[in-house]
This record gives sequence, C-alpha cells and structure tokens, in this order.
Amino acid sequence: MIPPRDEYPAPGEDTFCEDDLAPSEFERKALRARRIDRAATSIAVVALGLWSGGMLSLGACAAPMVFKLVPAPVSGYAMGAAFARFDNIAIGCGVVLLAAEMVRTWLARGHTNWLSRVRRYMAILLSGAAVYGALVLTPTINEMHASGVQRRVGPAGEQLERVHNNAEMIGRITVPSAMLLMALHIFTIRSAEDDEELALAPLAPGG
Repeated sequence: MIPPRDEYPAPGEDTFCEDDLAPSEFERKALRARRIDRAATSIAVVALGLWSGGMLSLGACAAPMVFKLVPAPVSGYAMGAAFARFDNIAIGCGVVLLAAEMVRTWLARGHTNWLSRVRRYMAILLSGAAVYGALVLTPTINEMHASGVQRRVGPAGEQLERVHNNAEMIGRITVPSAMLLMALHIFTIRSAEDDEELALAPLAPGG
C-alpha cells in the first residue's frame, strides 16, 4: 500500500529501524475502516434477508392459502393483523439498512462508484416503500375489512381490490429489489485496492 506524502521521511532521516516494519498510521486507519465497512455490510445483508424473507413468506405463501381456506371476513382480519405486525419489522429493517448505508457512505468520503450510488438510492426507495405500506396501504385495507367491505363486491369492494393490488405490487418489487441490494452491498465491500487509490502518489526522487 502506498502511504501518503506526509509519511515519507525527510532527506537524511530515512535510516531503517524496526519500527519501519510496523503498519503505518494510514494502514491502521485503512484496516479499521475496512473492518467497519464489512460489519456494516453484514448488518445490511441480514436486515435485507429478514425483510425479503418475511415478505415472501407472508405474501407468496401464507396469504394465498389463508384467503383460500378461511372464509371472509376472518381471512381479511387475520392477514391484515399479520401484515400490520410485519410492517413494524419492515420499518425496523429499513432503519437498520439506512444506518448501515450512512456508515458505508461516511467511510467512502465521496470516493464512490456508480454501483455504490445505485445501492444508496435503492436503500432509500425500499425504506420509503416500507413506510408507505405501513402508514397508508395496510391501515386502509384493515379499515375497509373492518367495515365489512369485500373484494370485488360493489364500488367499495373495487376500491379495496385496487389497494390490495398496490400492496401486492410493492411486495413483488420489494423482494427482488432487496435481493439485488444484497448483491450490491457484497460487490461494493471496501478493499485494500480502494485504499491504495485514496492514498497520494509518492514524491519523485529528490522531491
């Protein structure tokens, strides 16, 4: 790894000693930053896995069977309560994801590539989708079920169907997006080569 300029000795002070074998201050800081970056990446991946796995379990597995086997309006009450509870988990995962993204962005200090920028924007969009689902979609669905509205029955039922479709669309987008975001986190882990690019080039001989 190339050290910054200010770590080069002045002429006449370049006598070799045992301390020269120890990592420089720049190398120690870079190693610490890489460890923090890996920890933030691991936390983000776990949060995304919990989020997408829960969404897949509820939306693709539980919901179709509940609506098929349990008569209305009990099926609506049951799934509404389940999604309301999961919304809290999704928001928590979104908060953790954004916190990890803030740490990784701070460590990069502006030296990011386009993959890192895509990762950052996707984290913001996914977290916003979780908040929208928790504050708008799920309460609307639960209120309409509590009012006795049935899907595709009357004007209110058509409105309930549209809200359900919006919730399902967000769920279908969330799962693959979370998986893609996990891959982006892994592919953009800070490496020693990244630290070398941040270091200043050495001075020319006699400079």
